[in-house]
Amino acid sequence: MSAGHRIFRNIRALAAAKAATMASGLVTAAWTARVLGPDSFGVLGFGTSLMAYAALFVNMGLSTYAIREIARNREQDDHRERAAELSEHVLTLRTVLALVVGAIYAAFVLSLDKPMEVKAVLLVQAVQLLGNALVLDFVYQATERMGVIATREIGTSIGSMLLVFLLVRGPEDAITAAAITGGSITVNALVMIGRFRRDFGHLRPRVDLKVWREILTAATPMAVGVFAWAIFTHLDVVMLGFLAPHTEVGWYSAAVKIQTLANLVGNIVMNAFLPQLAAAYGELGPMRDRMRAYAGVMLAVGGLVIAGGFALAPSILGTLFGDAYAPATLALRLLMLASAVVYANMILGNPLLVWHRQTGYMVAMLSGGALNALLNIWWIPRYGIEGAAMATFTAELAATVAIAWIHRQTVGELYGGIAARALLCAGTAIAAALALDSFAAPLFDRLPALVHFIAGSVAMVAVYAAMAVLTGLVHLKRLRRLTSATA
Repeated sequence: MSAGHRIFRNIRALAAAKAATMASGLVTAAWTARVLGPDSFGVLGFGTSLMAYAALFVNMGLSTYAIREIARNREQDDHRERAAELSEHVLTLRTVLALVVGAIYAAFVLSLDKPMEVKAVLLVQAVQLLGNALVLDFVYQATERMGVIATREIGTSIGSMLLVFLLVRGPEDAITAAAITGGSITVNALVMIGRFRRDFGHLRPRVDLKVWREILTAATPMAVGVFAWAIFTHLDVVMLGFLAPHTEVGWYSAAVKIQTLANLVGNIVMNAFLPQLAAAYGELGPMRDRMRAYAGVMLAVGGLVIAGGFALAPSILGTLFGDAYAPATLALRLLMLASAVVYANMILGNPLLVWHRQTGYMVAMLSGGALNALLNIWWIPRYGIEGAAMATFTAELAATVAIAWIHRQTVGELYGGIAARALLCAGTAIAAALALDSFAAPLFDRLPALVHFIAGSVAMVAVYAAMAVLTGLVHLKRLRRLTSATA
């Protein structure tokens, strides 16, 4: 099977999983936001962002390192044995880190000047650390067996959704909602360990301080870069939790949920391409060819998603979370602009991690993260949730400019032509949505937000698809050739 067919097969498997995850995630987020209310939902969002930082110290860049090493050694005779051995080291090391980080996290939470009810939610969310430590997605991603990852993600998302429906009924159930998320991740990770033992053989704890030191030395720059990325993703919510009322945190958390789902589409494409990008390292021609394909797919899907989120922000918030979250509209639009930069960052930055350019990526992201922190301190007290969104956009842009320079030094290209076509398609689709709003505003005002969202989505997809073909952003012959790949 060709590289293009393998990439399409990866995208197909991950897209099926993400579609189920996205649908159940939207339903779960909408349900919890409505039954908990903005105040309790804000507490949950604050805890989720804190936990995201703690989880980074559990992973420490180990997944990215393992993907790189396993993907590059797939053609060797002892590939399965080496993949199993590296997986044992990674899981053991991450489990130790989870115990240490969990103890530090608990001490930090107990020291906060927050009500005991808030502390209880934050402490319960720490269950996620163990689940994250045991997840084996990296080995299946590196070996391009995305169906296994898809099965785990679908199980986690649907299981969480059903439990939330059954057990979360009001603001007093915030602790239960936190426990469901962490418990689902852990149970599914344990099930995946059973699958790994069937595919790769034994899986036992493995302690070798010399090997751990070598792994951590290579993975640490990746970890620092990912940590800096998390500053962009979660720092705004964390700082709002300290600087603003929980109700505003709830509004902003709703906007961030939508932004996360928008970025999730790009993550599907990125994870599908990374093994092939890693395998191409060292050969400039294949690196350029695969990067052009990667940039084309990322910008084609990203342009539509971001345009839709920007133009339809009010109806999306109204459909998912209700009228109580309408104050987040402007913040969501600003976050959609930030997502446009996120897509550029994923295109230009993430390949650097599998091309041994992690140090430059780390410096760029750390610099942007420091700027993000300063801007949040400055703008949140002045502009509230809109200030947090502006800080995220500005810092993302600064980091991506630096990463673009490193990427150009590596492969000599920045894909400006593809980006221009995607921008033209997105702008035309937004114009179509705004024209529809202007024409049908009296009708939309009398109907549920869902009707507005569906009508706007249909119009935007139709216009964007037509423009994508006309501008050459999407080539139908190439698409048909890829979709003819056998499963």
